[in-house]
Amino acid sequence: MKSAYVFGPIHLFGQDYLPVYKKLMALCEKYFDKVLGTYPDFWKTKEKPKEFYERTLKTITKCDLFIGEVSSPSHGVGMEFQMAYEKKIPVIAIAKEGISVSIMILGIPNVKKVIYYRSISDLLKKLEKELIIFGKKQ
Repeated sequence: MKSAYVFGPIHLFGQDYLPVYKKLMALCEKYFDKVLGTYPDFWKTKEKPKEFYERTLKTITKCDLFIGEVSSPSHGVGMEFQMAYEKKIPVIAIAKEGISVSIMILGIPNVKKVIYYRSISDLLKKLEKELIIFGKKQ
């Protein structure tokens, strides 16, 4: 069973990015048996910090692909990228056009693609192209 994890900042962008996460998840559901993500799986947790960390780590270690929103710095997202690196899980980073993505993110060997987008529709079009390519490699 193939799975994907769509993630990005929870607290930095708040509700502004909720529509993005929902649409990314819907697109990924066309190509993966299981899709987890910032929304709804990690959005409004009542877990203690250690429980949240452990669940995030467990989720990451079971996925086949990560898609991470990196338009704005986030400690949590950076940690998730590192977790993916340690497990050699391929990552697609996404960022708004004009954003300078962290050099640390760009340097992670398992970041297979950085997609810069103008709008949600632009992002979905570009991401779908990459998901098709990813599927052919598996």
